[in-house]
Amino acid sequence: MNTYPFSFSHLQKALLAVGSFSYLGLSSGMAYAADENETAQLATITVTAEQAQAAYYQPQVNLTGFTQQTQAEIPASLTTITAQLIADQHAKTLTDVVKNDAAVGDGYAPIGYYSNFMMRGFMLNAGSSYLLNGNLLRGQQNVALENKAQVEILKGISAIQSGMSTPGGVINYVTKRPENVRSLTIEGDSHGGNRVATDLGGLFGEKQQFGYRINLAKEEIHPYVDHADGQRVFGSLALDWKVSDRSKLEFDLESQRQRQRSVPGYQLLDGTTVPTGVEWDRLLGYQSWGKPVTNESLNAGLKYTYQFNDNWTANLAASQSRVVVDDYSAFPYGCAYSTECQYTGLGNTFDQNGNYDIYDFRSPNDSYLTNQFKTGLNGKFNTGTWQHKLSLELSQTYKRHAQYDAIFEPVNSDFEATGNINSDPIEYIPSEKFLGNHYKSLDSQQTALNVLDQIDFNPEWSILLGGKLLHLDENAYAADGSNIRETNLNRFLPQFAVMYQPWERTHVYASYAKGLSDGGQAPWMAFGNLDKGIEGNAYATLAPVHSTQYELGIKQKWQAFLFTAALFDLKQDNQYTNLDNVYVTDGEQHNLGLELGVQGRLSQNLDISSTMAFIHSRLKGIDAAEYTGHQTQNVPKLRFASHISYAVPQVDGLRMLAGMQYSSDKYANKAGTVKVPSFTVFDIGSAYNFRAYGYDNTLRLNIDNVFNKKYWRDAGSFSGDDYLFLGAPRSAQFSWTVNF
Repeated sequence: MNTYPFSFSHLQKALLAVGSFSYLGLSSGMAYAADENETAQLATITVTAEQAQAAYYQPQVNLTGFTQQTQAEIPASLTTITAQLIADQHAKTLTDVVKNDAAVGDGYAPIGYYSNFMMRGFMLNAGSSYLLNGNLLRGQQNVALENKAQVEILKGISAIQSGMSTPGGVINYVTKRPENVRSLTIEGDSHGGNRVATDLGGLFGEKQQFGYRINLAKEEIHPYVDHADGQRVFGSLALDWKVSDRSKLEFDLESQRQRQRSVPGYQLLDGTTVPTGVEWDRLLGYQSWGKPVTNESLNAGLKYTYQFNDNWTANLAASQSRVVVDDYSAFPYGCAYSTECQYTGLGNTFDQNGNYDIYDFRSPNDSYLTNQFKTGLNGKFNTGTWQHKLSLELSQTYKRHAQYDAIFEPVNSDFEATGNINSDPIEYIPSEKFLGNHYKSLDSQQTALNVLDQIDFNPEWSILLGGKLLHLDENAYAADGSNIRETNLNRFLPQFAVMYQPWERTHVYASYAKGLSDGGQAPWMAFGNLDKGIEGNAYATLAPVHSTQYELGIKQKWQAFLFTAALFDLKQDNQYTNLDNVYVTDGEQHNLGLELGVQGRLSQNLDISSTMAFIHSRLKGIDAAEYTGHQTQNVPKLRFASHISYAVPQVDGLRMLAGMQYSSDKYANKAGTVKVPSFTVFDIGSAYNFRAYGYDNTLRLNIDNVFNKKYWRDAGSFSGDDYLFLGAPRSAQFSWTVNF
């Protein structure tokens, strides 16, 4: 595998700056008496007692860009998925996690490949919609969960958190911090997969000022699809150093290697019919010479926090996220070349009899890099009777994508390599092919200044006022090295909220925000209309698009239980391939929605996490009339998710688990002529905590999709083409955790 070295030049500068800043804390002779706010400002520690009170609810959030730090107070729609819920559900990837939030759904998420998602009806962006401890994280990886304390899902425009991003929202992974822990987990499933993981941590030093946390995992992956077995190896290290009573240094490093054959999706038959009678375990287009997808990732972060006094805190952070993907696949796509194909239109879907062409896809050393540096200042002060909570942050972000001019051609030169969805394909011998140039396709520099001021007028009324001043310098390149796009722009993205607290535990808010998202890349089919003399723009990347959001919400807290409701109005410029086969910016996507959620402990024995999302999504003001007047593709009008944990009072340590996910039907193409049906899936399980031979043990058992429901979980598009992915059949998972 060809790789190029990690670029640590910027990271070295950041480390030097952090070291200099740390010296200030070490040499300070000023005395400081720590108060109750120190823990919230300097340490992010998951307290075991708090988890025991509400296993599925974590009030504290770690997202940057807010002057508040608790879910109930933040004027935005948020869901936190705790480590307890992740463990109870045997979640291994983000696909398993987001099933707990009805506002999030799959958006091209094949087995064995990295997944992407839709939130509030908008696709997330792999370069800007994912965060690790508040820093940008490359989304072209299946992020490991062994070292995660919680996963935070922020819905809506999130320019303050991630800069240029889609209006759907962001997902933030929060890592576990050092504490005294020794645990071993052994896990298996009904398909033959298994996993071994260990969690080791401790505090040391004269004042327990040093801490470490190590997470290791080895997994043998055996999904329900034939020929798609794989392996995963993961390791992470977290280090904390409480330099003084005023300052703290935090370091995180995680690395993962996953190797697994990807499972491609189905396509509509002749673009008009959803396939029926398909098999769960069939790998479409399987050829023995096809190779597994290899995904190698490295994520690192360093943060220094210094508290000047009770009112003011500064921080400095540096992070890097890097992913290299090697993809050599036999890929089923369309049906246009073989004499067996019977199709109308472009031939970019399976034919009416379920036939498809088999392609040879080769894209090794597909490399993604993001470096980010931040410095921030947070404090509070008064102007007369008004109290201000000010948050300032200056950030510099560098992104790079380097790739080969990939091969995507029929398997052999006689164009007769085909398969059918109802049978396993025969073996074909691929013809000789040669990769094109390896080139830098994207080079992006982003500088941003965030300013947010929360002004408390009195105990009931307050406002949040500010925004992000953004400068973007970005270049896109063709395989021959020529510059095909240069973007140099400055934008101010405002954020405003009015907050009202009529009672101590009730928070009402109304907010407004504007966002900016990366422009899309034109698909291969944007070849123009020769009859009209219209030139195409295949593979061109369009200019960034704008978005606007209005949101009204209420949050009600009862002890360890939180109820939330949010009504939102989201608009974004629409980009699509028009009837003349040109990729254009035309009209807008307009989504109206209502979200309801409950999280926490309903009673002494009952924990719950439930969400509901209703979304009305339309394309408006575009020339292609057939794309308007109906719900947009892959966006169900209604989705519901609920998971509960009931502590059986008669058996100490025993909890019974149950869950369900419901999705209404949704369109499987842009014209809104084909739907996949609604589905309801039920899960059950149990967890038993006990002590044996002086050690704490936890046994967990889950059965997902209890009634073996066959359904289409994903009906989205990728690079202009429509795909269908089946949900998983009934499966059982078992784990045993020992705490030493």
